[in-house]
Amino acid sequence: MLKKLRPPFLDFSIATLNFLANVGIMLPYVLILFKYKETQSINYLVAIVVFYVARAASVFSTKRWNLKSSTYLMICLWLGMIGSVIFSLTSTLGWLVAGALCLGYTSANIWPYFLTIKLHLTAKTDFKLKRLYWLIFLVLGLLFAVDFMFDLQYKLAFVLLAVLFILALPAGRLLDQFSLAFYNDQEQPAKQPLKWWRIALFVIFFSVMALLTLLRKTSLSIALPWVLAAIVVAIVILNIELAADWKAMPANKLRIVNRGFLICVVLLFSSFFAYFVLGKLGMYMVFGYYLIGFEGGHPLYSALAHQQSDRAKRYAEIGLVVGHILILTTQPVLYSLGLILIALYVGYENPAINTSVYTADENDPDLAIINKYRFSTYGGLLCQLLFFGLLVTVSGLNQLKLMAFFNPTATTSASLYLHGLAWPVTGLSFVVSMVAIYSQNRHDHASKSV
Repeated sequence: MLKKLRPPFLDFSIATLNFLANVGIMLPYVLILFKYKETQSINYLVAIVVFYVARAASVFSTKRWNLKSSTYLMICLWLGMIGSVIFSLTSTLGWLVAGALCLGYTSANIWPYFLTIKLHLTAKTDFKLKRLYWLIFLVLGLLFAVDFMFDLQYKLAFVLLAVLFILALPAGRLLDQFSLAFYNDQEQPAKQPLKWWRIALFVIFFSVMALLTLLRKTSLSIALPWVLAAIVVAIVILNIELAADWKAMPANKLRIVNRGFLICVVLLFSSFFAYFVLGKLGMYMVFGYYLIGFEGGHPLYSALAHQQSDRAKRYAEIGLVVGHILILTTQPVLYSLGLILIALYVGYENPAINTSVYTADENDPDLAIINKYRFSTYGGLLCQLLFFGLLVTVSGLNQLKLMAFFNPTATTSASLYLHGLAWPVTGLSFVVSMVAIYSQNRHDHASKSV
């Protein structure tokens, strides 16, 4: 079938897959969130919660199927198409839940598995993305912008998303065929037995995460001590799960957990807290800062260090420390600079982490990237739980509703949230970062001395 397709169409298909892989982690969530804000329908609120939980949970469950990364990638495309079609055609609760499950799985996994296949092909062939693909990326992004600008109620966006998933299917098949050489040289990993105690903990943990996600979106009459107790239970379960997975990646574990923690500090906590510092546009500004840092971190520090990796790493670490100090303030310029510096560190570390986990002899290259995202998700979930625990405590002591932080109408509580939330979260982030850097430096030193 692929032989019948003309090269220009295959190029467009690969470019479409590249677009979906890059924006897939955020775009479906943003579209569902916008749809909820527009309609205020409980159905879309439930869909947001289901999507969020499915996105986080699938990172942990997907590897249990023991399939190839190329197969997982095809599953992502099919589920993404199905979920997008559902959201473009109906607002019925049952169907939206099904669509949210599909899009949640795809959102979590399409990039890790796309990146895995890219690394397989890079290792075995001269495969690389053409510049044309990034031009098409820009054009597709503009098409979604048209939907937002002309208030088309996101119907066009979901239809377009479904069409893009369909158009990306030939690329998925092509990459699957290209990667056969890699899999022919690899031994099939042993199938891991199911551990029912982990499944039970898994269900309990993500039930708590569903509750916390719901509390971010709407006011519920639940006694805050019960919420705090649920958070403590979730933190205990998360650490049990982390300990059970500790051997899945011999090196880089703390480094990757720290990555997830930092991303959560910037994209989740700071996007809400930014209202009290940067105003109504704070959430959007924070997202922009993160993109600048993530994409620019490695080239910037490499250029400043004249391509000397040790010096560039030192610059990035210094920037991380300074960034943590700057976000302790409510001065907009300094706060913004602090977030950018933290994001620059994440951006600098990302390529090195990808290379390290993929090329390590002790790691299965077909699972390396998804394992990276599992440990990164551990860090992000830990940050969320600690942040939410602090918020519940601060809100309870000061007789405030949780939604006063997530949906503020004034900045009168800025000082309270700064000292009660921002400072402790920043302090915890700093401690996690320092432990991770110390651990990684020891590992690197030991590796060089062998």
